[in-house]
Amino acid sequence: MSTQDISSRPGRLHGRERLLRHALRSLERPAPRPFVLVTGRQGVGRTAFLEAVVAGAGPEWSVHVIRGRADLADVPLGALAPLLAGLPDTESSADGSPMVGLHRLVNRPGAVVVVDDADLLDPASACVLEQIAEARTAALVVSCTAAGSDISRHASTVIELPPLSAADMHDLVKDRLGPLVGTVAVEEIVRLAAGSTRTLVELVDAAAVATDLHDDAGSWRERWPHITPGLVASLPHDPLHTDPLVADLLALVAVAGEVPVEQGGTSGASERATRRAESLGVVSTVKADGRLWVRLSHPLYAAVVLGTVSDLESACYCAAGADMLDGYPEHRVRRTLLQLKAGHCVPPQTLLDLAHQELSACRYSTAITLGLHAVERGHTPLLRAAGEYVEAQASSQVGRIEAASAHFDAAWALLDDATAGGAFGEAEPFAVALAQGHGNHLAFRVLRPAQAIVRIEAVLDRMGPEKRLLVEDDIAKWRVMAGQALSPDADVLSMLGPVETPADLNLLQLTASLHTMGGDLALAEEAVARGLEACERFREVLPNARDLFQLSELLVLSFTGRFAEARLAARTNLATAESTNPSARGMWRFALAMIELHTGSPGRAWKLIAEGRRDLLWRDIAGLLPAADALSAAVAARTGRFAVARSWLDQVTPAEIRDPRVELYAALARAWVSASAGRPGFAIRSLAPVLHKATAEGNRYLAALVAYEAVRIDPVVGATVMLPTLVAARQAFPLCEGHARAVVSRQDVLPVARQLADAGLLGPAIDAARWVAEQSGNDLVRASHAHRLADSWTVRTGISMTPRRRQSHPRVMPLTDREWQLASGAASLRTSAELAAEFGISVRTVDNHLARIYKKLGIAGRRELAGELAALRSVE
Repeated sequence: MSTQDISSRPGRLHGRERLLRHALRSLERPAPRPFVLVTGRQGVGRTAFLEAVVAGAGPEWSVHVIRGRADLADVPLGALAPLLAGLPDTESSADGSPMVGLHRLVNRPGAVVVVDDADLLDPASACVLEQIAEARTAALVVSCTAAGSDISRHASTVIELPPLSAADMHDLVKDRLGPLVGTVAVEEIVRLAAGSTRTLVELVDAAAVATDLHDDAGSWRERWPHITPGLVASLPHDPLHTDPLVADLLALVAVAGEVPVEQGGTSGASERATRRAESLGVVSTVKADGRLWVRLSHPLYAAVVLGTVSDLESACYCAAGADMLDGYPEHRVRRTLLQLKAGHCVPPQTLLDLAHQELSACRYSTAITLGLHAVERGHTPLLRAAGEYVEAQASSQVGRIEAASAHFDAAWALLDDATAGGAFGEAEPFAVALAQGHGNHLAFRVLRPAQAIVRIEAVLDRMGPEKRLLVEDDIAKWRVMAGQALSPDADVLSMLGPVETPADLNLLQLTASLHTMGGDLALAEEAVARGLEACERFREVLPNARDLFQLSELLVLSFTGRFAEARLAARTNLATAESTNPSARGMWRFALAMIELHTGSPGRAWKLIAEGRRDLLWRDIAGLLPAADALSAAVAARTGRFAVARSWLDQVTPAEIRDPRVELYAALARAWVSASAGRPGFAIRSLAPVLHKATAEGNRYLAALVAYEAVRIDPVVGATVMLPTLVAARQAFPLCEGHARAVVSRQDVLPVARQLADAGLLGPAIDAARWVAEQSGNDLVRASHAHRLADSWTVRTGISMTPRRRQSHPRVMPLTDREWQLASGAASLRTSAELAAEFGISVRTVDNHLARIYKKLGIAGRRELAGELAALRSVE
């Protein structure tokens, strides 16, 4: 077997193909017989390397494998016993000595002796092996941890295996598990392997039965559940076979995490057990805060040990760990989690303070974990209500709107149980926080401020006068949002007053968002400026406020024609989010994809929206995930990925769409799909009702941006149908309106194309110039000039855009693009097999398509196809 065959198998030796080729070439030397020594630290993958050498041995080689074993290290000839027992009778000597037969066997031409783990050989087997090495009558491949033993001095070639790089480890996991594993699970498997190739392979083999590794939020993130005997054997030390004192310490650290060692009578882990465990290598210690802290020395020890700890023991260890962590502020969150797991009573306010701290640092998973444990282990309804509230806040901030609403409702139900439906009493501070949080969620996330007012007014009578005033202040702002704030003529900013509370900042953000979609852009810009000045004061409560204001600022730039500035701002904010607020990455990729679709490169938009949607699946701070799905379908249709677009459109019915942004981009996706089938007029007219509805509901700027895409589908029909929508947003897009008017009035469009290019709308400018070239007829000078302009703008975009050409098939026809291509190929006497190879589909699929084409065209077969297609072309 060649080295290429070996390296192409799943689980190949990533990054070691060159060393493998070197070893095989060394064994091919006839004389003197080679001795290849393979070294490397424990777990580096020496056994796998030797197995690859055996697999790559030529047919003329006779390979004999010897393996050292720790349990046979004291048994004379224990390692050689399997080889000696397999000797044929013809190899035995006259006196029946098996050793003579062994020497005869290895002295034959082409004999190769492979010895794995030579460090573990018993002395007698090591002596025999040394005799073979000195005689140089057989080729040897021996692996040990380091060169320097008696046998290694005879080596002719030494190969030291380095640890696999992180990239090689990632590749190995992905090759073995394929689509079963997600990116986060790959990172976790590599982390648990701790640099050991053997452990990595055992982890991958154990994970082959898992079904949840594609879920980045799966339960495996808290504790790795896939433990096998082979995995335990691959670890540096076995944590399960220790004395009771060490086992008790390992269980404590596995359950509670890093804990201090007892010192001067203070609570902590046993000093004697720590010393003994550290001498065995299963724990390590570090000095911090004037104390010695103990932790497990391998990341897999916790998962292995936890499998032996019962629920009752776990609760005891949690209580002990919480007691040991008392007085250490940096461990407050972990201490509270241990208290909850142990069933201790935790004050609800403590839980809320810790949750706000984690949310302000964008550690949403930790906040959700805090709330989850409070709900499951809380002794009082009030503590469980606080847990539901924490989960609701975290879910709302990461964009899980439905889950957040369910947690808020559960929190109110538990609060009613705690107060028996009467006055809140001591629970009044929590009730105020819950009322404000739920109201802000309804107003700013669900965008239903009126529903927030109705929901919260129901509990006002149960509050005291002072607390009630706090909530009524929020309700007054929600009333502004539900009423006057939606009117472009209202002086909303003067009504709001100074920004003194987080609710004031939230209201500014929503005001900017509402007016950005269809109101006063100057008012939106002023609200953004005021919000950006104040958002740092409330960073702990509203960590995503700056990014949301910057999103409104970017939309203002886009809707006032400053697309170049908008693109630069989005790229800058995306780069900043990578290091300061990863929660906003999906939002900025969405914004960039939208800008690229409408102004630049649909190809770049497809890459951005694909990456942005993956980010939004977990952290969606602006509620953009549904809109991202619809935008993804629109970009897919725009870039010719019609199967992707149709797949999403088939899954979502118009009745299920509530967000106007989703409705607009879903309609745009349908329009591009219809246009691809040669029905541009139908596509544009079907888009018009959705645009009129969006404009009437206050989304005129985004509606105008989508309407302008219809002009790009077909300038004549698009300009005629979409002119009213563009006129309604002339304040934002005067160039788009001018383009449509020039087409309708049959004026020269080339000056408009130049203006579009100067404004940064290179995509529309290129389309307009190509259309002018197509409409020039016999005026070759004008057509050439338009083509040159389009080509120069294409260079400015940094991409290669296909020139707009006149369609070779009629605009209204019964065949889709794929059917037209297959029909044309079949009409040119190409076989089904040739068409299948060209389009990457099966022959059966080609025949099914052709049968459908014959039925649509009303013909009997291929003989009539060429004439029918010629007739269809003549219709145009």
